[in-house]
Amino acid sequence: MRLILFTGKGGVGKTTLSAATALLSAKKGHKTLVISTDAAHSLSDSFEVPLANTPIKIAPNLFGREVNALEEIEKKWGDIKAYLTEFFASQGINSIEAEELSVFPGMEELFSLMEIRNYRKTNEYDVIIVDCAPTGDTLRLLSAPEITNWYLKHIFPIQRTAARAVRPVASRILPFPFPKDNIFEAMKKLTLQLAEMKEILEDAKRTSIRLIINPEKMVIKEAQRAYTFFNLFGFSVDLIIVNRMIPDQVEDPYFLQWKAIQEQYYRTIEEIFAPLPLLSLPLFSREIVGLPLLDEIARTVYGDQDPTQLFFSQKPVRIEKVDGRYILSLNLPFVEKSDLDLTQKGEELIVRAGAFKRNILLPRILLHHSILGAKFEGERLHITFAP
Repeated sequence: MRLILFTGKGGVGKTTLSAATALLSAKKGHKTLVISTDAAHSLSDSFEVPLANTPIKIAPNLFGREVNALEEIEKKWGDIKAYLTEFFASQGINSIEAEELSVFPGMEELFSLMEIRNYRKTNEYDVIIVDCAPTGDTLRLLSAPEITNWYLKHIFPIQRTAARAVRPVASRILPFPFPKDNIFEAMKKLTLQLAEMKEILEDAKRTSIRLIINPEKMVIKEAQRAYTFFNLFGFSVDLIIVNRMIPDQVEDPYFLQWKAIQEQYYRTIEEIFAPLPLLSLPLFSREIVGLPLLDEIARTVYGDQDPTQLFFSQKPVRIEKVDGRYILSLNLPFVEKSDLDLTQKGEELIVRAGAFKRNILLPRILLHHSILGAKFEGERLHITFAP
């Protein structure tokens, strides 16, 4: 199953390009599902077809779904949510506020994304295309599997064992309800599901992210930050689509000035994101809604190419053995040496790259090794381990 995630700054055209790519994928003969994980769904508007929480057929080989995040939260978070609501209420928080506090920011997008697990197991579709939330929310939800996997390994067994030991006493003396075993079971189940999502997202042979960029300074800067994050967490980006380029036919001086600015930014995008391939899309003279216009968009972007192909392949994280020593290398674009900090704690490698931090659980072969040195070669950080 091929999985393609579209993301970028809000308003750059993610939904339109997700829908257009899905339509062309279906026309190429792939049974395709396009999913919106953005809480502000707009796939229905793009296709001009009402969509729901179950896949709806849009065209031959093409299905769409706008995930009902509230339903997914109840399924996956119900027991935990009920406990948290009870806990907050015991602290004097009124029932409405307690209900709101029991659902954390970003949870809607995360549980929507987790639906991909089920489709991978059933193998019902050849291609799944995800219209993600804007970049900031996407960054948070994509890091969730890694973070929760760390909690499962380090904290969950201790907390559950401790809870069993103190529950008989704690339930009588504590001023709040003590979690029961079903809460820990629900947490374990959820964390294991998130660990599955981590594997799916890191599968560079079948999963890739596509960044949508408008030729504007702030959009480019946000895309750079997102690209650094994706590489740090081992997610593969295979294509950048530069959207809303002013077409060559314009003659008006106002638009000619904007065209010159855009061309300068386009060259900047080419330089800073090389060797990632770039495709571009001109600014259309009308709103892009409905199948005919989406088809035109797709063929303008991809031409005769299959949009589901892997346009670029580069493994963000690699481990190699050189001269008897192990080298773990990370692709870290746009990171300065001064922004980097490495710490090893037992089986963990903690990497800080500017505002981002990742706890990497080292493979078994490196557990009895320590960091000997680290150096940049181009955009790759090579970390050498020795016994």
